[in-house]
Amino acid sequence: MKDNLWIEELDNIEPNDNYKKLLSNLTKNELNEMRKLWNFHGISQLNKAELTQELSKRIAANLESWILYLGSEQIEFLKETIFQCESYSGAYIELNEISYHIAEYFQARGVIFLGQHQETALFFIPEELRIKIKSILNKESVKKQISLNDNYIKYAVGSAVFYGVLSPELLYNCLERYLDLKWRIDPLDVVIEYGEYSLIAYSAGPFFILTAVEDAHEILIEREMRRDLDYYIPSKKEVENAFQKGHENWNLAQRRFKKKLTKDYKLTPDEAEMLIFNFSLLIKNDISTAEIIRILAEDFEIDVFESKDDLIQLINDFHNNTRMWLLKGHTPAEVYAAGSK
Repeated sequence: MKDNLWIEELDNIEPNDNYKKLLSNLTKNELNEMRKLWNFHGISQLNKAELTQELSKRIAANLESWILYLGSEQIEFLKETIFQCESYSGAYIELNEISYHIAEYFQARGVIFLGQHQETALFFIPEELRIKIKSILNKESVKKQISLNDNYIKYAVGSAVFYGVLSPELLYNCLERYLDLKWRIDPLDVVIEYGEYSLIAYSAGPFFILTAVEDAHEILIEREMRRDLDYYIPSKKEVENAFQKGHENWNLAQRRFKKKLTKDYKLTPDEAEMLIFNFSLLIKNDISTAEIIRILAEDFEIDVFESKDDLIQLINDFHNNTRMWLLKGHTPAEVYAAGSK
């Protein structure tokens, strides 16, 4: 898909456009990428018109097999777009990074199309697909699988908060620890599909990675070098909280640092909460205490060295008690204590 499109550069979509018409608006290369994504064989040599015809039939016929890998977040977006299309001729949107990302995901699969109608950007699902999708989503077997998928996604994302990068083996271990897995659909495939859609995580091959991770390769190397260190095992409740909040529960050291920022440096609770969250991500990416001090000085005009209080100690405690991805979810303090025994 083209980057940074202005509205006038989007393909015009009319409310009565059928599926083949919408596919024909795409380039031959985009159609070929769509074919590869669906893993359709035997049609790579077709010309554009023939490929459009074949894709319109095959995607419609295979919609259920794809929907079975989705979670409620993706399903609700499909439902809302269908509702908007049937009520207002399309889901009219504001063009931004999020809408482009969503368009990239759904249009690459030939399900939702990004275009413009009367100089307004919109998402559109053709009537043929709307009818099929609604019928599929009414099936009890599909509803049950989506509910299972939601649990796979919840515990994958929650576990990724502690580990940053989930390899297939680590993902299975996490899911088996908290769930009674049902193997009609491979949970790994569900989580990887969610990574293609999500803004908080992404998929790289078979790996599921939080977007906040700066160097997944380095984390994997560091963890491989620490074979004598077992993974930290969060409780089921810890993982559920991490999924809901986007971070693990703040510990005593982090709460003390937050209190210092609000009480002595006049940050609002929301500002202090955001700072704690951002600092925790930086530490998980192996930032040094010195870098935290620099950020406080440059961005918040807090001169740590001139202060006559325990701020430096609080920063050190914060750093040493933050769970780090390269330490397999442990804090530096936990690793140090284990090595001292």
